[in-house]
Amino acid sequence: MVNTIKSHKNSKFKENPEKILPIVTIESITDNSEPVLAEKEHVNGNVSFQELQYISKIVKHYQPKTIFEIGTFDGRTTLNMSLNAPGAEIFTLDLPKKEIFKTRYRVKTGDLTFIDKQQSGIRFIGTESEKRIAQIYADSAQFDYSKYENSIDLIFIDGSHTYDYVISDTKIAMKLLRNKKGVIIWHDYGWYEVIKAINEFYQEGGVFADIKNVEGTSLAFLHIG
Repeated sequence: MVNTIKSHKNSKFKENPEKILPIVTIESITDNSEPVLAEKEHVNGNVSFQELQYISKIVKHYQPKTIFEIGTFDGRTTLNMSLNAPGAEIFTLDLPKKEIFKTRYRVKTGDLTFIDKQQSGIRFIGTESEKRIAQIYADSAQFDYSKYENSIDLIFIDGSHTYDYVISDTKIAMKLLRNKKGVIIWHDYGWYEVIKAINEFYQEGGVFADIKNVEGTSLAFLHIG
């Protein structure tokens, strides 16, 4: 299926965008197997424990050969994705601290705390999984993804939560998918600008008409093909 993505540059914000994605249970998109979990401790900036379980279940169910994560933070989600797809190669991109004020688009004040840290991926550093995880330090809107295009099976988007970044990261994700098929997961479908951006993709239809909100979480899920 050929998908065309409209320009979002002139979109205006509604004061209180409502969540409009259909809700889906985790059981309906995965199986009954239990995921492997590590580094369960939650800190501010992490996905919730339930979200960690669900992301891990999705990864375990679909068994991607390659995963691309936008937004490494401390690497808790990265590590757990790797444990549930033990044969996967993982690429995880994070904005380096020194680039905070050199981004293409505006970064939310609330995101700055998670960027201003000593090291990305500390949760998987020193583990067996680290051997399969490649860290990338760049602005997700300015990085050259050409070598990764048409080669990724699962993409997790949890970078900057501004409207422009969610739009940009989603467009990039569509280019990364192998043969335009695979899984995209977005985090924080609950933040004002994330809701706005994902709602617009959903309303465009095409492949985006299948985006769902995973019940009880701020995860948006799309399986293409």
